[in-house]
This record gives sequence, C-alpha cells and structure tokens, in this order.
Amino acid sequence: MKGEFAGVGGVRRAGGRLMGIGRIRPALLVVLAALVLTAPIWAVDFPAMPDLPAHIACFYLLAGGIKDPHLAQFYRIDWQFVPNLASEITVPFLARAIGLIAAAKVFISAAVALWVLGAAAIQRALFGRVGIAALMAAFFAYNANFFWGFLNYDFTAGLDLLVFAGWIATATWPRWRRVAAFTAIVTVVYFCHLFAEAVLLLMIGCFELDVLIRDKALFSRRVFARAVDMASLVLPSAFAFFFLKPKAADGGHLEFNFLSTWDDRLEAAFQLHYDAPGYIILGLLALLWFVGLWRGWFRFHPAMRLVVLALLAAAVFMPEWALGGWGVDLRLPAILGAVAFASVEFQLSPRWQGALAAAALIALGFSAAAAGGNWAYYDRQYAEFRAALAKSPRGVKLMTVLDGDAMGLASDQPYWHIAEFAILDRSGFSPLLFTTAGQHVVRDQPAYQAIAAATAQQGSPPDVGELGDLAANQVDGDKDIPEEFPYLMLFQCHFDEVVVIRSGGRPSPAPDVLKLRHRGSFFDLYDVRPDDACAKP
Repeated sequence: MKGEFAGVGGVRRAGGRLMGIGRIRPALLVVLAALVLTAPIWAVDFPAMPDLPAHIACFYLLAGGIKDPHLAQFYRIDWQFVPNLASEITVPFLARAIGLIAAAKVFISAAVALWVLGAAAIQRALFGRVGIAALMAAFFAYNANFFWGFLNYDFTAGLDLLVFAGWIATATWPRWRRVAAFTAIVTVVYFCHLFAEAVLLLMIGCFELDVLIRDKALFSRRVFARAVDMASLVLPSAFAFFFLKPKAADGGHLEFNFLSTWDDRLEAAFQLHYDAPGYIILGLLALLWFVGLWRGWFRFHPAMRLVVLALLAAAVFMPEWALGGWGVDLRLPAILGAVAFASVEFQLSPRWQGALAAAALIALGFSAAAAGGNWAYYDRQYAEFRAALAKSPRGVKLMTVLDGDAMGLASDQPYWHIAEFAILDRSGFSPLLFTTAGQHVVRDQPAYQAIAAATAQQGSPPDVGELGDLAANQVDGDKDIPEEFPYLMLFQCHFDEVVVIRSGGRPSPAPDVLKLRHRGSFFDLYDVRPDDACAKP
C-alpha cells in the first residue's frame, strides 16, 4: 500500500479514521476525551482539591473583595513581577463576566483541555495527524498537580505542551520571525509559572539538540545559531527573574529526599482522585508503551529521543523542595507520560486501533466518574461546614486544626484550607491563605503577618494534640512547633474560632481555651477563650 509521509521525521501515516468505532476521526475522540475529563469539575460546587479554597479566596480578594473593610484590615494586594500569575490574572478578569466560581472552573477546565489537546497537537506536529496514542496521553491530565490544586503550574504545564507543539510545527518559518514570536510566548509562560517555563525550555532545547545530532551538525555553524536562538528565547524572562522578581520568603530551601519520595513520583503521573493513584491504568499504559515499542505496534519519532530521556531524568532526580515550594518532585512524571505517548504513532490495523480507542475512552470515563464521586463526597462536607460558618461573626479569625487520632488513615489534606471559606463567607482571616512573600500578590497586613504562615513549610495545620503546647507558648520537644507553627504560639490570644477536623471519628480532648459551639458530621467548631497568658504586662 502506498503510504504518505508527513511531519518532522517523515513517519508513515496509516490512515486517518478508525474502522472499529464507526469511522470517527481520532482528533474528534481527543476532543471527546477532554470533555469527559472536565465534566466532574462542573458537577460539584467545589472540586475537592486541597489548595482550591485558598485559591478561590485569593481570587475573591483580587476580584474586588479587598474593598470590604473587614478584609482590608487583614489583607492587601501587592502586584509585583511574580512568576506565578496564571490564575491570579485570568480568574478575577473572567469573574467580572461570569462570576467567581464559574471563572475558576473555566480556568481549571482549560488546564485539563490543554493537557489533552496539547499532547494531541504535539503528535499532529510530529506525524502530520492525530492518532489514538493521543487518547493514551489524555490520562495524564489527571495527575497529582491537578488533584492537589496546583492551579498555576497545572495550567501552564498544559500550555507548555501546546507551545512545544507550535515550536515543532513552525520549523519551516523564517528563523527570526519564529524566534521573535516564541520569545514573547516564553515570556508569558514565565509569568504564568516559573518552573513550567523551565520545563518548556528543556523540551525545546533537547528537541533542537536532537536535530543537530541526527543531522551530524554538532560542529557546524548551526550550533551557534541554535544557541543564539535559545538565548533569545530566555533573555526577557531571565532579566525578569534576576532583576524584577521579588525576593521569596524561603527561596533557599532545597531537599531531595529520593528514598522517601520515589512512590510519590510514580503516583504523581496519574490519579483517580486526590491521594488515590491509578496503579492499574498506569501499569497498563506503561506496559502498552514498552511492549508496543518492542513489538513494533507503534513507531517512536526519532526527534523526541532526547526530550523523553531528559524528562525521565528530571522526573527521577527532581528535588522535593526548591525555590521555596514543595512538591517539585510531583511536577514532571505526568509531563513525561503525556509527551511519551504524544511521540508515538500506532501502526496497527484500523480494527485494533478502534478497539484500543474504545478501551481508552471507557477507562477515561471511569476515571472521570471516580473523580466526580470523590468530589461529591467532599462537596457535601464543604457545604455543611459553610452552613455552620454562617453563624460566625463577620471578620472572624479562624484557624484549622486536625484530629489525627480521630481521622485515622483518612486523608487530611482536603481540609487544610477549609478555614479560607471564612474569607468568602464571613470576610474573615485564615493564617494559611496563600500570602507568601515573593510568590503571591495577596499579602497579609503588617499587623497580622506574625500570626500567618510565612513559608510553604508552614503551610499545614497543627494537630489537636499540639494545641496545649501552643497555648502555653512552649515547644516541649515537639520539633514541628518551631519549624511549622511558630505563628500559632499563644493562638488563643489572636484567633476567634477553631475548626477541628475529625472526619467522623471520636473527637480527642480539646484544651480548656476552646469551647464547643457546633458539632458537625466531620468537624467541631469551637469558640476561642483568651486566658491569663493573653493579658498585657
């Protein structure tokens, strides 16, 4: 059969439709996959992403909530050249037209769509068409960054895939026109998220290096030209990073922790919902990729060898903490998976490709249903808490506490930022709102900085068993207190209410400074009573 050749490497095309699923073009199936994966976002009020309540509260302030006198006494807006602004600029702008929650859901949905369609675009740029391998790449849109609610990185990482596809597709453009266009794009990516820009530059750089290696041009003038191109791409953002970026509160914290995070790195590639890795689907995808390569079921595009190897090395050796942020080790496994499948084209018969496409769509639907069911569970709990919060006074200062003994093995992270609902509903204050210097544009007012988390390392709530020591202003051998909770010392002198999360378990004893006001199905809401330690000398 006479074949067609298209794309960067001239890989043989095997037909554009799938006999097994009614002659439907794979590109349409990819769009369907994106719609399926975004559906759960719209089925609940608040998707149970641990960081999402804090993000929504920040968007509320940026969209005009800061004009509320109660909120203005706690927070201020400090616009700076922070390389972490994707959602902070987009969501408040959209909120003017469609409302805050809808705008946030549009942004989150766009992130999912970018992951799915961006991987398909890479395949289109490489092979001249979209194949069913793009459906396999779609699974990685449900990664740990998405389910944690790392909104800016997740969105920009999806944008990386689309921009990288554009870089491949414009290989025949006039050189300076291409470099000028992508210099502007890379600069926008930098302000969306710094680490995502680094990932994009890694992919572009490795792709161009691979071209030079395959053309045996490593010692030609083309090397200098490519180096100039790469320097041009990064120059504006490098200037912004070194001369405009504000100093971070904890920019020097660096930890690798390879032995204790290897499983987190693996699980980060694909999850069914927060803290629920999809090992079966992930294992099947890995098996399909390696067996497919070995058996010749698909062809790997030669221009992507260095890109995939570099992403693999970075995913393995990335630190857990860097540049003041946690979870850096979670950021690349999904990118690796999406790019690995975007770099191949199946060579099987249309019937087999149709069967694989149908199986992938069914599995994607199952994944979306799992996420939606989990989010519905937490959505009911969030609604119950907000109903109880309605009786709190406006301007309430609320802190979250975890009852680890009562919760047992249940995940506590979806509750970490539950106190931020007080900002939305009662114009209140939470010490865990995203106000870190150098990383966010919402900042605490000076009078409240001493009772708010100052770094990412201080970004989790204390356990109820630590409240006694915190109230007594003593460490008592608990290393977590000076490292993670110094701002909560003598908390009874600064906060009005405490919400203790027990997830339905038997509540642990609370210190005397707390008076129970409301007992919910998964939480207890306490009034805080100042004691003699709060008396001024």
